[in-house]
This record gives sequence, C-alpha cells and structure tokens, in this order.
Amino acid sequence: MNHTDTPSFSAPKSAPWWISLLAILEIIFGFILLSFPFVLSGATIWVGGFLFIAAGFFRMIQGIRHLTNKAWNFLAAIAYLIIGVCMVVEPVEALVVWTLVIGYALLAVGVFRLALAFMLTQSPGSAWRFINSIVTLILGGLVVLGWPESSAWFIGTVVAIEMIFSGWTLLFFSLTPKR
Repeated sequence: MNHTDTPSFSAPKSAPWWISLLAILEIIFGFILLSFPFVLSGATIWVGGFLFIAAGFFRMIQGIRHLTNKAWNFLAAIAYLIIGVCMVVEPVEALVVWTLVIGYALLAVGVFRLALAFMLTQSPGSAWRFINSIVTLILGGLVVLGWPESSAWFIGTVVAIEMIFSGWTLLFFSLTPKR
C-alpha cells in the first residue's frame, strides 16, 4: 500500500477567521440599519437610480457596438436612463412608486404560489408552499393597503432583514468545517 492509498485523518479545515468577522459585522450592520428603515429605503432607491443610469449607459454602448438590435438597445437605454434619473432626482416619489410595484408583485406571486400549492397538495412540502403563499399574500396586502405610508419602512426593512439573514448564512458557512 503506497502513501496515496492511505486515508487522511487530518482535522477538517475551517474558513479563515476574517470571514466570520465579516459575517458578524454584516449582522450588526443589518440590525443597526433595521433601526433606520426610511434612511435605508431612501439610500436603496438612490443607489438603485445610479445603477439604472449605469445600465442605461452600458445598453447605449451595446447598441453602438452591435449592429443587431440597435433600436431595442437604444430604447432600453433611454428607459433605464429616465428611470435612473427620476430615482436620483426624486427619491421619495420613486420610493413610493417602487413600494407599490413591489406590493402588487408580492400579491401576484402569492396568488401563483397559492395556486401551485393547491395543484401540488400530494407532493412533499405542500404545507410549506401553502404557508409561504399565505405569508406572501399577507405581506403584499400589508404593503398595498398601507400604501403610501408603507413606503417609509418597507424597502429599508426588507434590505436590513436580508442583510441580517445573509450575515447569519455567511457565519454558519464560515463555522462549518471544510474537508
């Protein structure tokens, strides 16, 4: 038996310590940001506006570089630029509009999930699909029925909660031994 056939009994390696530190910082920042949902909502809309503007410029460059689909690329570029500029110049109004759009999207997704849950009642996890659809419908209903007041808290709260869960996921990943 040569040395390549012997099993390895070395201890599992863990992720570098700094990944755990980043995860803990992300969790802490998520809880801090959860305290300021309106500020985070405004910042999210403002950054999103600049991302739309950047996407508009990239689409314009794509339209110039490629001979096919020039019209569609330029129309998309103009739409992205208009949306982005509106979001940067009028972030409060953009926040109100995006909150309503997301609220109705949650209602639509909830309806489709509920239909899927009823169609797949015999499959594993069907109860969780049903619960998920009800929660999505309730969240969408809260946002739409509370609109425009829900604009002050909704997007910022969602971003902060996502940051907290992302941090927890990264922390658990970093603490899991690796082979």
